[in-house]
Amino acid sequence: MVKSDIKLNFAWLCKRMLTGLVFCSLGAVSQAQPVLTQTAQDSINVAYGKQASVGSTASISTVSGDILRHGQSSSLSNTLYGRLPGLTVLQGSGEPGFNQSNLLIRGLGTYNNADYLIMVDGFEAVSLDQLSVDEIESVSVLKDAAALALYGMKGANGALLITTKRGVTGQSRVTFNAQTGFQQPGRLPKFVGAYDYARLHNEARENDGLAALYSTSDLASYETGGDPYLYPDVNWYDEVLQDQAPVSDYNFSLSGGNQIAQYFLLLGYLHNDGLYANTDDNRMANSNANYKRYNMRTNVDLQVTPRFSASLDLAGRVEDRSSPNYGTGSLWENMAKYPANAYPVTNPDDSWGGNALYPDNPVASVLDRGFNSSHDRLLTANLKLSQDLLKSPARTLKFSQVLAAHNWHRGNYDRTREYAYYELSPGSGDELVYTQYGTDTEYNTSEGGNDQWNRFNLQLALDFNRNYENQEFSAMLMYHQDVLHVSGNEVPFATQNINGRLNYNYQSRYYAELGLSYSGSERFQKGNRFGFFPALSGAWVISNEEFLENNSTLTFLKARASIGLVGSDRLVGERFAYQQDFYYSGNYRFGNSNNGTSTMMEGALGNPDLTWEKSLKSNIGIEGSLFNNLDFSLDVFYDRRTDILALSGASFPGYVGITPHYENVGSVNNRGFEIDLNYRNTLGGMDYFIGGGTSFSRNEITKMNEITRAEDYLYRTGHSVGQLFGLEAIGFFETGDFDESGNLNSDVPRPGFGPVQPGDIRYADQNNDGFVNENDELAIGKPWEPEINYHFSLGAQYKGFDIDLFFHGIANRDVYLSGPLFWALVDDGNIAPNALDRWTPENSANASYPRLTTLPNENNYRPSDFWTQSGDVLRLRNVEIGYTIPQALASQVQISNARIFFRGSNLFAWDKIESADPENINGYPVLKSYNMGVSLQF
Repeated sequence: MVKSDIKLNFAWLCKRMLTGLVFCSLGAVSQAQPVLTQTAQDSINVAYGKQASVGSTASISTVSGDILRHGQSSSLSNTLYGRLPGLTVLQGSGEPGFNQSNLLIRGLGTYNNADYLIMVDGFEAVSLDQLSVDEIESVSVLKDAAALALYGMKGANGALLITTKRGVTGQSRVTFNAQTGFQQPGRLPKFVGAYDYARLHNEARENDGLAALYSTSDLASYETGGDPYLYPDVNWYDEVLQDQAPVSDYNFSLSGGNQIAQYFLLLGYLHNDGLYANTDDNRMANSNANYKRYNMRTNVDLQVTPRFSASLDLAGRVEDRSSPNYGTGSLWENMAKYPANAYPVTNPDDSWGGNALYPDNPVASVLDRGFNSSHDRLLTANLKLSQDLLKSPARTLKFSQVLAAHNWHRGNYDRTREYAYYELSPGSGDELVYTQYGTDTEYNTSEGGNDQWNRFNLQLALDFNRNYENQEFSAMLMYHQDVLHVSGNEVPFATQNINGRLNYNYQSRYYAELGLSYSGSERFQKGNRFGFFPALSGAWVISNEEFLENNSTLTFLKARASIGLVGSDRLVGERFAYQQDFYYSGNYRFGNSNNGTSTMMEGALGNPDLTWEKSLKSNIGIEGSLFNNLDFSLDVFYDRRTDILALSGASFPGYVGITPHYENVGSVNNRGFEIDLNYRNTLGGMDYFIGGGTSFSRNEITKMNEITRAEDYLYRTGHSVGQLFGLEAIGFFETGDFDESGNLNSDVPRPGFGPVQPGDIRYADQNNDGFVNENDELAIGKPWEPEINYHFSLGAQYKGFDIDLFFHGIANRDVYLSGPLFWALVDDGNIAPNALDRWTPENSANASYPRLTTLPNENNYRPSDFWTQSGDVLRLRNVEIGYTIPQALASQVQISNARIFFRGSNLFAWDKIESADPENINGYPVLKSYNMGVSLQF
């Protein structure tokens, strides 16, 4: 097991907090955050509306914005770990401004695009990550057909429904939330030092039959470390990175209203620095990774007349990102790949070290190439008008119209240059010879970029409600049009949707709902653009039956079920794959002429019958409460996805000489369950809670139009989406497997990937044909996406003090280990500690790594179960300790509520991979963070 270490710098943290408190004194600050888990709500957000939670027939999980404030708030998706049953959250990069998580709703239901729908206040959004947590009222995940039917052709992969805060009638409330702290890498790779690298490199060359590269004198110099220039020993991570990076988040809000007008206003500021060291040391261009975000939101609701209301929502966001003028992926790969003895960071004359084999000095790539930056602006405006056409105690009819306009723009500003670097070699006597590579240039400033999109939405809706003595009937009918103009695309992305639902309630015990959508997309051929998507669902509130009324044990119990059809137009391949395209290409020459001639080429064959993916979803759920303090829920689901797009190559002969067309031939089955439990109680004046839950999803490809394969076990059909295929490793070749001439014995299957030696990986011959090649590959390990998510939490409040711990884990997943973090000396790469247990004649019985080699080795470094490892991980996601100042004391300075807190995120991780994080193996690492904060309300 591997447990992340912790390094705290409390002095630095307190200094940052004092700076934040000075800033806080300039305005009012936020309400104390609740620690106990959320209780059942009176109403929940559903597609295009709200419903009473007790009568909801859909599978919807909801978390409040107040709960999300306990997570790492620099990216909204990073606050969702384990908070919403059915939502898989996988840690992404920790790079500022690009640190969003990867999300899946109920696993994978397709082997194509599994992107989910994001709806913010009723309209589709591109991303959720740049929203401030303090502007969020709630986040809901919509999972079954009853919840998703109204989205029609966009609902098959599930939806995240985000609702922002609104004003409420009452006295004006001013809040301010402030937190500041620092972040550190959760785990950095480790590599051997210069001496071990040199001696192991010599061993590898000996295995290859080559002369040693490093002499005995060289090894001694590396071991003693007496000459840091000719015999360097550089830890590139220590040289490039600083120990910690600051992060701060401040949010001011104002809300209130009366019977005529209610308002909510928010101003937010987030600043997140990167980990790159020495970027501000009097250089011409600070090239540290940096992210600044400014959020603004104003939501206003007006009751203009007793029967006419209006609302206007204005929101804006400005984002400034900058990073070194060198690709993040390449930079982190170089830090891993370059050995400790490649060259010194700087030479004796302060020039940059370097050589032809490792040309990009990682420190110089950060400090002396300049920076790239971008400036994003997003503005959204939603105007809603609503008229009560019929209003009586028993009947209501409301007509509403909504116009929404969203605009995003990105510009770039780059200040870049090139630098010279020098390779050192010994000269005569004590002299050093400098060999120059590259050239120093002046800084070049460039401004450009006109990336932008504009989105316009129109909604027209009728809502009807009729109450009888023991019954209630309601209906909604809506027209929704969405047009998205993206720069560089002459044809806008457009969808139209007529949707509605019918709801029936009998005696608050029996509920039924029919949801439907007639949905269309411009991605398909005219006459084939619209589809019908119905869903039927029902619920039985058992606790309202006479035999359970006033039951003090089972205080609430509800069963529900749903079945329905939704679709997905998120297809792979060409946007208009239904039509035949032609394009200019080629440089054809006729006769002896050197002048080329372009010609028209035929693109991939069009298929006018292309259609959307179809998902038949069924769900059974039960939810309830025992003793009014133990809440539980259970959902079981089955998803049958058909008409998944695939190339027709399996049935299209290659000798035709044209790219085959797409067709709807694939299908995937996905099934699983979700369980959630939350208990809360009071003991001796202490409020406490404990909760937990787990979700499971497993998919199977039932059809994907595969090519004909040599063996049955080679087919991907019948396996999970993303299933890795490779060879089965059965140990290492031993000396006894070879004859005196170095050839394999006749009873040993021959590998088809080049010559092998003792110490190379040996693979199973699955088809027993005497050869090991691609026809011996089979399913190995588990897919990257976890089948199991689980979480548990506990906390308490006592006399103003509170504590909250939240754990989150993922399981039933494997990761494939490749590249410089795991493959020693490949492409002149580094050597990680896993290679210390390499195969040698003396260590053959205990070896866990193949023999070392400096030559290309197609046998060892290819997909196989030798390089798969469990990707299961359990994390302590959040720890928070807070204190709420007594009301009597706070009121003396005109504060109605005041709380201070300390928070840590991603503090510990338990997993089986020592050299990398199992959720983000390569690149900018997962970060752990420490914050102090204050929350005041006036």
